[in-house]
Amino acid sequence: MRCTGIFASILAVPLLAEPVSFSKQIQPVLAKQCVGCHQPQAMQSGLLLTTYDGLKKGGQKGPGFVPGKPAESLVVGYLTGANKPQMPFGGKPLPEEQIALFRQWITEGAKDDSGVTPAAPDSAIPEKITYKSAPLVTAFTFSPDGRMMAVSGYHEVLLTSVEGKLLARLPGRSMRIHGLNFTPDGKTLVAVGGDPARSGEVQIWDVATRKQRASITGAPDTFFGGAVSPDGKLAVAGGGSDKSIRLIDIDAGKEIRRMDLHEDWVFQTVFGVDGKRLVTVGRDRAAKLSDAATGRFIENVNLLRDALTAVVRHPKRDWVLLGGAERIPYLYRMDRPRAMRIADDSTLIRKFERMDGPITALAISPDGSRVAAGAEAGDVRIFNAETGGLVARCSGHTGGIYALQFTPDGSQLVTGGFDGTLRFHDMAGKIVRQFVAAPVEMSRGN
Repeated sequence: MRCTGIFASILAVPLLAEPVSFSKQIQPVLAKQCVGCHQPQAMQSGLLLTTYDGLKKGGQKGPGFVPGKPAESLVVGYLTGANKPQMPFGGKPLPEEQIALFRQWITEGAKDDSGVTPAAPDSAIPEKITYKSAPLVTAFTFSPDGRMMAVSGYHEVLLTSVEGKLLARLPGRSMRIHGLNFTPDGKTLVAVGGDPARSGEVQIWDVATRKQRASITGAPDTFFGGAVSPDGKLAVAGGGSDKSIRLIDIDAGKEIRRMDLHEDWVFQTVFGVDGKRLVTVGRDRAAKLSDAATGRFIENVNLLRDALTAVVRHPKRDWVLLGGAERIPYLYRMDRPRAMRIADDSTLIRKFERMDGPITALAISPDGSRVAAGAEAGDVRIFNAETGGLVARCSGHTGGIYALQFTPDGSQLVTGGFDGTLRFHDMAGKIVRQFVAAPVEMSRGN
């Protein structure tokens, strides 16, 4: 019998003489091709691929593999295209040799030998990326003058006008960018990200020359969050899986302090109004207040409820908006009005209505009158900050929301997420305009 198509090419790939290693041969492929969409902060279809246990557990479709049975394993089906959509989503299919590794590894029992340190990141910056579909937006921000936007891409930061015209591409080492912030003078851009399950990175860019001034790497996983101090001298990043908070001297381009305050992954960070204090949130449910100058822990701002993934500060007050797995946005003051008591929630100012999914992004308008929340399910809502009442719901999204921000004049809310489109909504929730920042190449016939 003659084999044709994909099955013929797979059968043509010879089996390796040595057993396939998960940590050395399977995990690096997942880290490079898959975990951008399947990591703790962006678990598309409920699937986590940063660990062996996550692949084994699988997501909404079931376990990732069946030991000894590659033909019945979902991971093989999605990589070959037998299951739709073919993975990596929006990218080039894996070479047959790599798919053969997954088949052989599963045939051999899909054993876990991942009790090793993840591989160090590749120091080479990839060639210019060609997009066949819009990459998910995990971060974006406006320049202080409101004329330009910095938007996350794949292994790069995209600079665009607010109308969507591409101005520059800033290629870097990090596969994913999870935080973008301009310094107050607009001269420097700080990008926080990394390679999931491999390394975290803070990039410092000179905006005028489009040149990278510094790259600060560390941690065995992606850095999350990211914030710049009000004086533009310091940047802070959440260390993800190593539970750390990293403080960066922007001018010197180096890490000056590591703070180990959390008991689980750290996802978001903000400075207080005067830049002397930090609030950091993570999977340990705590919004921790600390001293930026010394790294000293002060206290937990909130009553512990569920894992937190997002925090944003009021533009003029030391108030913070928190959200996470509980699906409810909470507005807290950073300073406690009385001595702390057991199960004390005296710093709580207001709670808002429950979202349709875990909260992944938050925003407060420049005048502090509106707050917004975005969720994994694509649910986006705008609330009145003073009364807590719902102002509008913003629709049109496909998949999760990972970044939110009001325009500098506060008239519109911009959303970004899984479908790669930036949407500008007015205060009634209506889409005013939308665009994809990445230069997507359309195939013939489209």
